[in-house]
Amino acid sequence: MAAAVRSSEQFLCSICLEVFTEPVSTPCGHNFCKSCITDAWDSAPCRCPLCNEVYHIKPELKVNTLLSEMVSQFRLERTDSMETLENLSQES
Repeated sequence: MAAAVRSSEQFLCSICLEVFTEPVSTPCGHNFCKSCITDAWDSAPCRCPLCNEVYHIKPELKVNTLLSEMVSQFRLERTDSMETLENLSQES
């Protein structure tokens, strides 16, 4: 089986375009940073920024624990890679 290649694009919030912080899932299945979607939903009606599904009652958002764990792992791997590159550049 081929190893999965992780790209930062998999972990980007489509609102802030940054790696997710406290990723939550909407009822339509899209994921956003909790603070981003909460800010976006300060006005009524609540609407998914990706598919435009309208929610007449503001949905309760819960952290997507699987995605949160994957983002944490991605951040660790990215930090390790950056440290390795810094060490290699210092050795040259």
